Amino acid sequence: MVLDSYRKSADKIIDPLSRLFLKFRPNTITILSLIFALMAGIFYYLSHFYLIISFIFLLFSSLFDALDGKIARIKNLQSLKGDLMDHTFDRYSDIFIITGMMLSFYGDIYLGLFAIIGILMTSYMGTQSQALGLKRNYSGIAGRADRLVLIIIFTLIQFLVPGYFLIHGIKIDATDILLIWFGIAGNITAVTRFIDAYKNLK
Repeated sequence: MVLDSYRKSADKIIDPLSRLFLKFRPNTITILSLIFALMAGIFYYLSHFYLIISFIFLLFSSLFDALDGKIARIKNLQSLKGDLMDHTFDRYSDIFIITGMMLSFYGDIYLGLFAIIGILMTSYMGTQSQALGLKRNYSGIAGRADRLVLIIIFTLIQFLVPGYFLIHGIKIDATDILLIWFGIAGNITAVTRFIDAYKNLK
């Protein structure tokens, strides 16, 4: 899979980079990732030239999102509080970014709500499995790492190809396509994780 190759390539970058941030606590990295996500959403909302600034903030948010867990493992600072903080801030980051996209010049509020439902339900079903005594479920086609990669790629595409095309009079551009995908793939992933959990419950 293409996204699998992206993840392997990312690991090769993250491993040495994590050594450069060992003086920071994992929770500090998590907070910075959230702030970068907020800024990415704001600049996406501003649209046009600001998309390239959003792209840069997305890169930093994604990088720091990957670094906090890596640093926690290296420094042996893994904790339930850190896990709670990481997953909670991840959801806020998702909301900040998607809200910026759907309220931007390119987005659509209804497609944005569809995408947010898919994203939140995907994450909810993953952690709900663990809450029921099963393993945390990361399966499916719409995991967070995959989403971040797609958001980064489509933000750049939207910046380079700002135009749109019409389908039966409905405007479609790169942002709309991505929101539609998050809605469809997210809900499919959520249903798949629900079925997995249901089958594994006694």
